[in-house]
Amino acid sequence: MIATIQPSTLSGDYFAPPSKSDSHRALICAALANGFSFISPLAPSEDILATISALNALDANIQLQEEKAIVSGILDKPTDHIRIFCNESGSTLRFLIPIVAAYGIEAVFTGAGKLPQRPLNLYHEQLDCKGISLDKLENEELPLKVKGKLQPGSFELAGNVSSQFITGLLFALPLLNGDSELKIISPLESKPYVDMTITTLHRFGIEITEKDMCYQIKGGQTYLPCSYTVEGDYSNAAIFAAAALLSEQGIVLSGLSNRSKQGDREILELIKKFGGSVTNVSEDSVKVAKGELHGIAIDAAQIPDLVPILAVIGTFAKGKTHIYNAHRLKIKESDRLTAITQALYTLGADISCDDDSITVYGGKRLHGGVVSAYNDHRIAMSMAIAALVSDGEVLIDGAEAVNKSYPQFFNDYNRLGGRADVRLG
Repeated sequence: MIATIQPSTLSGDYFAPPSKSDSHRALICAALANGFSFISPLAPSEDILATISALNALDANIQLQEEKAIVSGILDKPTDHIRIFCNESGSTLRFLIPIVAAYGIEAVFTGAGKLPQRPLNLYHEQLDCKGISLDKLENEELPLKVKGKLQPGSFELAGNVSSQFITGLLFALPLLNGDSELKIISPLESKPYVDMTITTLHRFGIEITEKDMCYQIKGGQTYLPCSYTVEGDYSNAAIFAAAALLSEQGIVLSGLSNRSKQGDREILELIKKFGGSVTNVSEDSVKVAKGELHGIAIDAAQIPDLVPILAVIGTFAKGKTHIYNAHRLKIKESDRLTAITQALYTLGADISCDDDSITVYGGKRLHGGVVSAYNDHRIAMSMAIAALVSDGEVLIDGAEAVNKSYPQFFNDYNRLGGRADVRLG
């Protein structure tokens, strides 16, 4: 699909879609519980559908009714010798490998896009010595056969790995017949995602204690069913918060809990540092509007998913914006450091990157052109915001990438005053 976008200004009222990160976690916990759980609201993005399909393959029963999921949990040991297709969802893959291992069944994980190339080294290192064999069936990480019964014990992980590995183990270890500990042996990046996991686990009756970056997990715990309300998504709302910086009228962003553990709520503080206007409207609403923007330095270690849209904001802001500690973006749905740099450079931005950082000299208007979404939802959405300040038409090739996390993105974009025409290309 190609999105053809004309320059415009977005303004009005925006309600955040359900958090993809929160939805993954709630669905998995509900599937591990004995009984019925109700998860709402739920947006059926490609990643969430991948998790639902995978959990159903493990003998959960998840039914979607409008914006709600009714989940009947796995009653006994799931069916053995199954195939689990994760599409392009790294969360689905990395969250479920330890769960399959905890149940002691044989499963083959498959995927699409760049997922078969995304590293699983940590699981090879940690699980091989705990009763699990992980066998690559081809040259890439996927297809991957998981076989054996995960044993409790001590696990040591570096803190600079994807938090998805830590979350996967935190889901699985309470199911084992003995106690475990999970030690983080270097500073933990993306800690807010781990905090989200623990909050969700507590909601489903699982107790995990943490002291000095060592997580203590009692074995033999039981997941309890519940009714769970999914938070609004700060990661996706950040896209429209950026757009609001171009609007005198601004955008009121609603459905965003001010008590959320989501790391990407940091977007509001960063916008203030850029010089944007952020005003609290209510407990779950803020108004973001135009201000005198200037470049800033940003440590991305805890907020990697915000980097593409922060680079776009850097083009709005006068002076230098430097985003660092961003090395993990090299192995996302795309090489995001290179992808956002190339896309913005194509539109005339003064931008460069290396293996760990992006530097932008902003304050000048971009021009029109054709850019690739690089099969990456965050690149597609970020470039739709960059197009707002171009001096001509911008075409985004591969705009369907937004379906991975936010299928309604262009509908919301146009409702707020955007001029995006999305067609098959």
